[in-house]
Amino acid sequence: MSFDPGRCLGAGKLLVGILLLVVVARLSLAPALSAPTPKIVSVDVTGNLRVPTQTIMAVVASRPGQPYNPKTVQDDLARINALGYFADIAPPLVRARPGGIAITYRVVENPVISKIVFTGNQKVPSDTLLALMDLSVGQVFNTNTFRQDVLKINNYYERIGYGGQVPTHVKDINLDSQTGALTLTIQEGLIVKAIELGGDPLLPPPLILPSLTLKVGSVYSDAVRDADYKALQKLYEDKFHLELGNFEGGIVPSSINLTAGTADVKYNIYVARIAVVEITGNTRTKDKVIRRELRERVGMVLNTDAIKRDYQRLNALNFFSKVEPDVRPGPDPKKPQDVTLVWHVTEQRTASASVGFGYSGGITGLGLYATLGLTDNNLHGTGDSAGIQFEEGARTGVAQITGSIPYLGDTPQGEKYTAGGSIFTNHSTYYYPVYSIIGSGSSVASNAAIPIPVTLYPSSTSQQLSNIYATSTSSANGVTGNVGRRLSDYTILSLSVTGEKIKYDTTVPSPYYFQGNQPNIFIGPTPSPINSQQNFGGSFGIAASSIANVNTGAPYNLVTSGLSLQSITLDDPFNPREGLKAVLSTTFSAPAMGSNFSFTQSTVDLARFFPVLRDATIGFHGVGYFSTGVIPPSSLFTFSDQQMRGYNQVFYATNAYLGQIELRQPVALDRRITLAVFVDELDYRIRGAYPLLDPYTNRITGYPADWALYGDAGFGIRFDVPQLGLRTVRIDFAKGVNGTHTSFGIGQSF
Repeated sequence: MSFDPGRCLGAGKLLVGILLLVVVARLSLAPALSAPTPKIVSVDVTGNLRVPTQTIMAVVASRPGQPYNPKTVQDDLARINALGYFADIAPPLVRARPGGIAITYRVVENPVISKIVFTGNQKVPSDTLLALMDLSVGQVFNTNTFRQDVLKINNYYERIGYGGQVPTHVKDINLDSQTGALTLTIQEGLIVKAIELGGDPLLPPPLILPSLTLKVGSVYSDAVRDADYKALQKLYEDKFHLELGNFEGGIVPSSINLTAGTADVKYNIYVARIAVVEITGNTRTKDKVIRRELRERVGMVLNTDAIKRDYQRLNALNFFSKVEPDVRPGPDPKKPQDVTLVWHVTEQRTASASVGFGYSGGITGLGLYATLGLTDNNLHGTGDSAGIQFEEGARTGVAQITGSIPYLGDTPQGEKYTAGGSIFTNHSTYYYPVYSIIGSGSSVASNAAIPIPVTLYPSSTSQQLSNIYATSTSSANGVTGNVGRRLSDYTILSLSVTGEKIKYDTTVPSPYYFQGNQPNIFIGPTPSPINSQQNFGGSFGIAASSIANVNTGAPYNLVTSGLSLQSITLDDPFNPREGLKAVLSTTFSAPAMGSNFSFTQSTVDLARFFPVLRDATIGFHGVGYFSTGVIPPSSLFTFSDQQMRGYNQVFYATNAYLGQIELRQPVALDRRITLAVFVDELDYRIRGAYPLLDPYTNRITGYPADWALYGDAGFGIRFDVPQLGLRTVRIDFAKGVNGTHTSFGIGQSF
């Protein structure tokens, strides 16, 4: 056998080729044949310029030495993307290396923020929005941080009242990849397309809409709604004195247009209405007595002015020491606009008995006297009043029974009328100095057989007689009655009738006698106690054609009928701070009525009070007194130290004007002690009288034929003594033209 090297070489090459094919086939079929998994020899990242490599590698799970796993690589890509710093992540490079596989992650960073701009925000400043964000200029834009910033901005808008309107308040975002400018478009809320009013607003829309902060075209928010609630409260309470019972406001869901960014807003407005009126604290006064004074009743709107007036009406009854209104929730929790009005009253003593005695000396004093009285202005809790009074002394005596019914029935018609009346009898005795008439025989006073003429008033030609006094006695028995018609809560028209029999008797001891000089004496019907004989004149001490010259000792009839119109809006009838009191009255007397006189008397009385300073009050009072005809002495207008506080004399007049101004300043928190300064002015006259000198007595003074002006000014103090049932005890110190005088009184001067 021979050996062919050539053939052997060819056969060897063929064998090597076959072996190589087998190796390649095995390598290509390695997975299928479960060949060993290559290991990772290296892991790195490229493309990051500002984001630290360690930040990226911290989330990469593929590590050198670990078996290569394509799923882990994919998870690494997701985790790198979740860092939020990258605009793009390219597929990783996976390359074979000696001993294994090399992995390179490739990233494209977000731009660096160069500035942050907000658009669309009107209510919230850009600085406030920027302060809410963690992203800032100079940082790489991070989507995770940005999402948190958007949540913070949305939460902030919800906190300030813009919640529930739009899905997000960051409507759009624009990040310029070239400049790094970040622009956020803000939608704070929906724009109001229309405003609807519902509920029970009572007021028409033209009165409500102008007062609202919300306008068509503006952005709605809870803050705007709350501001409108306060604006409506102010509108209803300050301008119309009504209370808001309930208020609801919000966007109408069906009207929302997210594309246009608009919606309608509806406000449901409910005025407070009275569902229940409760009265508590009264144990004696009947409920109906209180309720008939109230004008705020079930079903009516809650009006603060009306409640104030009801408070004044209850306080004016003088049945209660305290009256307190209170508004509470109504009986139905589902209707908060329906409220319960509660009147808390604290009753005080309305019945009083008085027993007293006193003494005043001098020729004008009352001597020793005693008084006994019993009154109740809330008889058996019905609101009716009755009283009986007795006074008896050495010089005076009074007996009187009075009664009044403020409401003649419980029906609406009966509640419009009031009635009252009294029966009285009184008598008095006074002593007055007399003056001799010079040249008429007075110089021979030692001769008792010679009559000596005297007069009750002095003149330039007369002199007062020592220890000689005129004795003046008077008595009156009569009855009065009145009926009133309420024209409104403040105004009453009243008609009154008074009939009385009066007797005067003025005498001087013998041999003195009155020498009268009375012109134009009124002659009454026959038979008449009125007499024109001059020797009976002078009982009043003044000659005037307007004053009737009654026969001393002869009774006469005085019948009068009066008509008055009274309107009172005072907040407190005893110590007012504000309000008006106006009284117009006229009294008639004529023989056709059975009277012995024919005259008229009219008054116009106005008082107005204003609150000033912090808690002071200034009051203005003016009265005009007018008369016609011949007036009996007992019916002249009289002014004592209760009106003219600087004088201890009494002013009589047929016509007069009285003006008073007083400033009252409380000095105690409960207003029970008050200081006052005042001015009084009186201008008066007696028609047809002769001029007189100015004696310091309680007779007519000055020159009453002409207008005589007297004034005073002073200060005083007032006390409330509720323990004695006295609302005001008044002490005034004043200076008039004749000197100073101290005046005491119960109740204010006006």
